[in-house]
Amino acid sequence: MHWMVNSSQSKLPVAAGQIARLVREIGNKDRAALATEILEITKSFMPVHHCTMFAYDADRNPRLLSGASLSNHWVTFNTATLYIRDFFRKDGILPLIRTMPPSSGEARMLVHRQSGQDVSDIDYRVACYDHIGIIDRLAALVQVGKGQWVSTNLYRDRSAGCFTSSEVQSFLDLAPLFASCAAQHYASDVDGETIYRNLVTDGIHELCPSLTMREREVLLRILDGVTTERIAEDLHIRPTTVITYRTRAYEKLGVSSRRELFATVLRQRSPGDGKADLAAELAGAE
Repeated sequence: MHWMVNSSQSKLPVAAGQIARLVREIGNKDRAALATEILEITKSFMPVHHCTMFAYDADRNPRLLSGASLSNHWVTFNTATLYIRDFFRKDGILPLIRTMPPSSGEARMLVHRQSGQDVSDIDYRVACYDHIGIIDRLAALVQVGKGQWVSTNLYRDRSAGCFTSSEVQSFLDLAPLFASCAAQHYASDVDGETIYRNLVTDGIHELCPSLTMREREVLLRILDGVTTERIAEDLHIRPTTVITYRTRAYEKLGVSSRRELFATVLRQRSPGDGKADLAAELAGAE
């Protein structure tokens, strides 16, 4: 279940001091800082127990930008690691954002709801919901680029029951604030990955539109420096299958190594493109 929202929708009276503290944490390298402030604001309107913020970059695994819990932040971090490694493809968010057309004007924002009962994959539900007592989730999503989204997720413990219709409405009003802060946090490029990822993702698509989605997934991970074994684990395929996809993709692109692949991507950029220079430095290209 999802709803479209816009930046003028918010009607909830959020205290100026709370907003100031929230904005102050944008770009903070402390992975719990921004999510903690989002939890604090939301708690003023409804019970919530955990918060995560994920970046979804095209065909890659998502990244955790921030996470916090009322009990123990490591509960959130550990569960997020499982989600990123094993379960994000089972999330109802993924088919939604992959089929959403790019926005031509104001950044597209929406709210998605997924309770534990909505999760049909038993392993996903047990690991990311039941094991830590989560019963319901509301997510504020904002489109930050082509195939790129940031999701701010608030989770309800079973002790408080599922979100009520009035609480969902309150979250719809809060969503533009959270989505805007999430987009700015993503743009601040805290870990130095955003520019690099955006550059090579766009480059791969431009170089060879005929690449299959699986071939792109393999290539993007190769550019990220991920080993064959880890790519196989991420994509739930055999290492030999990874090699097959890599070989096919390399043939289509006319390259034979990661170095050649990266150089080919960068050659698309103009010599004076600072992003290309930064990407080369971040990737450690020789």
